Amino acid sequence: MAKVARNIEIRGLVQGVGFRPFIYRLAIQHNLFGTVENNNRGVNIHIEGAKSDVNQFINVLPSSIPEASSIADLKESPAGIMGFSEFSITRSKSTSEEVTEVSPDIGICKACLKDMKTQSNRIDYPFTNCTNCGPRFTIIKDLPYDRDQTTMKPFEMCDRCRKEYSAILDRRFHAQPVACKNCGPHYSLHQDGQISEDLNDILSRISTMLQEGKIIAMKGLGGYHLACNPLLEETVAELRKRKSREGKPFALMFKNIETVREYLDISEEEENLITSWRRPIVLLKIKKQLAPSIGVGLDTLGVMLPYMPFHYLLFEKLNLPAIVLTSGNISDEPIIISNRLALDRLGKISDAVLTYNRDIHNRTDDSVTMVVQKKPRILRRSRSYAPSPVRMNINVEGIFAGGAELVNCFAIGKGN
Repeated sequence: MAKVARNIEIRGLVQGVGFRPFIYRLAIQHNLFGTVENNNRGVNIHIEGAKSDVNQFINVLPSSIPEASSIADLKESPAGIMGFSEFSITRSKSTSEEVTEVSPDIGICKACLKDMKTQSNRIDYPFTNCTNCGPRFTIIKDLPYDRDQTTMKPFEMCDRCRKEYSAILDRRFHAQPVACKNCGPHYSLHQDGQISEDLNDILSRISTMLQEGKIIAMKGLGGYHLACNPLLEETVAELRKRKSREGKPFALMFKNIETVREYLDISEEEENLITSWRRPIVLLKIKKQLAPSIGVGLDTLGVMLPYMPFHYLLFEKLNLPAIVLTSGNISDEPIIISNRLALDRLGKISDAVLTYNRDIHNRTDDSVTMVVQKKPRILRRSRSYAPSPVRMNINVEGIFAGGAELVNCFAIGKGN
């Protein structure tokens, strides 16, 4: 049977979202040979095989991509037969001055939550992730997206993680932040001059402190948070005082969607938004009152669900429906990402500081959204949305757009 070959260039959100492993599996499924690679334009695919198999591959590709990925442009062109005898993922290349879309951070998936209960090297491991979830933008230093270009570079994979990373049909195949308790990052709790690195001890102490009305500084995905008990008015008012935050409301993280329904009115569209892989803060109408100082004079609260493995582990120990989880900064300053600064500055306004030893390279705050006329609207575009581009029909190279007066967003033009 005569072979044909095609070259396929794909642009969009196609790096850091399990796209190359997906292409690999799709090619094998359709009996095709060739290569797939990341470059700074996006993903490039060369496929060879029977014409019907090649056409079917191209037809089904756009409708079966990973959940967090998106295709902005797909171009296919005839290519010469190279005589490949297998399909492989090749080394990433930097081919031009263009910039591909960088994956935003993705809330932990259900499969990884299950692994935290069943895989011996990941039981209760608070940095569990795979190609479908985990840190992305916050750890990326440069493109193309490879482990050496992220803040995971110092963590050498153990044999077991490397085996998963190299196994094509594994869910962690080419998952750049892959790690386990034997080779990955770990948490440290700093309290009263003492440091604890035992996770069970850390979780027990934090849950006890929160229930007793203490204020904890905790390192999140894109920066530090300040956490406290939302049922204790005195504690919430004290956090407001220590943070120098007069009127702006505090965000809340609820244990699960059931507790959200108990305390707030939530529509189907709002539930779809708050449970999505982006896990944003969603503004919801108050149904059952918490501490009044959370949102002074407001009939809505900003609410989110757990999105890091640590959040789930904490709520397993915590006898609370929710926690106040507000940006770890002093008012009018950026959210803190450095462990040193957190211990120095947040240590003065909190009763304990929770750090971990993987660097945050790109700061993100929690995104804030609401549903208007059954459509999601973004009020603060940050974690899990940034840095996705706004595509234009004109050349915007070199244009800078900035605003607004208080909480700033900016955009820099590159190509279209």
